Amino acid sequence: MKSLTKSELDSLLAVAGSHSAADRLMLLVAFNHGLRVSEVLSLSKDNIVDGRIIVPRLKGSKKTTQVMLDSERAALENLAATVEGPFFPICRMTAHRRIKAYAKEAGIPSFKASMHKLKHTCAVIGLKGNMTLPEVQTWLGHRSLASTGMYLLVDEDVAGRAFAAAVGR
Repeated sequence: MKSLTKSELDSLLAVAGSHSAADRLMLLVAFNHGLRVSEVLSLSKDNIVDGRIIVPRLKGSKKTTQVMLDSERAALENLAATVEGPFFPICRMTAHRRIKAYAKEAGIPSFKASMHKLKHTCAVIGLKGNMTLPEVQTWLGHRSLASTGMYLLVDEDVAGRAFAAAVGR
């Protein structure tokens, strides 16, 4: 499963922040909560309640109510107090174009440059950080543990390095 490394994520957020604080926040919230592009673009003050983000998930996933993280709390609470309508008033295609441009500037391979990779990155970093599979399942709103289990699969680069080490090459 392709995802960004922590270093690539940090670089992506830094580049986005150098262009737009709003875009950095959009990418950070998408990563922090494992949101699909449509889910992050639909966020508004109605989704911010008592220090939590309420996310009506798409594609058959369960609605999640997640605590806001320190890295996003002040900015989201400010948006909730000052913005009518969506926090990130852009279309899906604009979000995709921006992340591709930011990723390119950050030196991230193009095959990792998509909004959905932030959801994958959330899951993979969570698992590497000792979250259990059921914890990641709940965080992402997955109904099936099998959906979450896909994040346990290694990508081709990791498998290739393991094979090369196994055969001594």
